[in-house]
Amino acid sequence: MYEDGAIQESWLDNVMNEFSAVLIWNENYFTGIPEIDEQHKRLVHLVNLLADSIANEPDINYLNYIFTELAEYSMYHFQTEENIWHRYLPNDSWEAGHEMEHNHFVSIIIKLEKEEQSKPLDQVLGNVLSFLIDWLSNHILQSDKRMAKAVLAMQSGLSLGQAKLLADQEMKK
Repeated sequence: MYEDGAIQESWLDNVMNEFSAVLIWNENYFTGIPEIDEQHKRLVHLVNLLADSIANEPDINYLNYIFTELAEYSMYHFQTEENIWHRYLPNDSWEAGHEMEHNHFVSIIIKLEKEEQSKPLDQVLGNVLSFLIDWLSNHILQSDKRMAKAVLAMQSGLSLGQAKLLADQEMKK
């Protein structure tokens, strides 16, 4: 669905329903890298659609569609980020750690999905939603912003070491 870096339009792109968002996009989430920021907005939107769907006892087909869209788009987004990080921080411990975070995310989602066989669906959905909200907001605000600050510093001419030091200092503010 998201091949060759081109996002194919889906019917979710046109959903403009008003609903209560559980994760509110604001300027704190901006990394300064437009491609990543736009993808983060899309992920936040998908999490909010999922939350709204859960709250309104959805049609199971719609719920499955949102889950599939979220899973596929997450993988597409992770690949985009990893390509950018690799371009600027190849074989660096920050790059490896970030990729491990993405892999951990996938393993937790798989674990939570397996709970569907032994727990009530509403409990599993609540667990998945809680995990997504917590992980996405923390990942963007901490890990992605730190990586982006380093990339932006390198784009301005700093060395990798200088960029990482500056990123760490800015994250402490």
